Amino acid sequence: MKNSAIEMFLKNQRIVGLQEGILLENGIQLRPESMILDFGCGSGRHTYEHLDHGYQNVFGYDIRDYVSLRDPADSVRFRFDTEAQITHIPFPDDHFDFVFSTSVFEHVVEPERALREIYRVLKPGGVSLHNFPSKWRPIEPHIYVPFGAAFKSYGFYLFWAALGIRNEYQKGKSASEVAKLNQNYAKTGLNYPSGREIDRMFLKCFDWFQSEEIAYTKHSPGRSRALYPLLKCFPFLAYFYRQLHTRVVLVGKNPAA
Repeated sequence: MKNSAIEMFLKNQRIVGLQEGILLENGIQLRPESMILDFGCGSGRHTYEHLDHGYQNVFGYDIRDYVSLRDPADSVRFRFDTEAQITHIPFPDDHFDFVFSTSVFEHVVEPERALREIYRVLKPGGVSLHNFPSKWRPIEPHIYVPFGAAFKSYGFYLFWAALGIRNEYQKGKSASEVAKLNQNYAKTGLNYPSGREIDRMFLKCFDWFQSEEIAYTKHSPGRSRALYPLLKCFPFLAYFYRQLHTRVVLVGKNPAA
């Protein structure tokens, strides 16, 4: 990518303003001292983004250490699962005001277990915001194969590899090598839950939940913002947005009695 393309990509991936907008639509405003957890923090990019916006108590969690630290002292902000799977988020009960994940749960093998852990670490009255990319997205964003999350056969991946489809880590590899890599990754690293599965899990694990696709498009830093006027006028179109692009869910833990 050229520098301008990289800058535009990163701009479209910024989430603090998006999250703040969705929360404010629901009468929720985070404070600078709010306890925040970036669930599935990866490189730590979104953790640092929150810090840059003035949030003082931001922490990241993932199953492994993928973090690119700005400073060695920042290591205290990141914690990892010693079992390399989501067995126990290493924070106390009732600890965070806000927990978020962005395009994480398609990689989680046991999503219900993960959601129960998020509920545990939320404070009474705390909220959690998650977006789930759809497996029916025209281009799967990890392997770049059209509908690559919906159709996981070797022959399907081989067809697209023969046409030259590669992600940035597959340049120079043969079509058969790429097809094998994609099939293995799809089996072990892609676990897109259906809309019904998402509803069932959240109803089971949290005290309340609601869909936020319309607010998501309204505050999106990327191209989805162009869809907001359409979804605002015709709210039923949010169903198609969540089926074909992204499911956005705001959930919460009731305040203590």
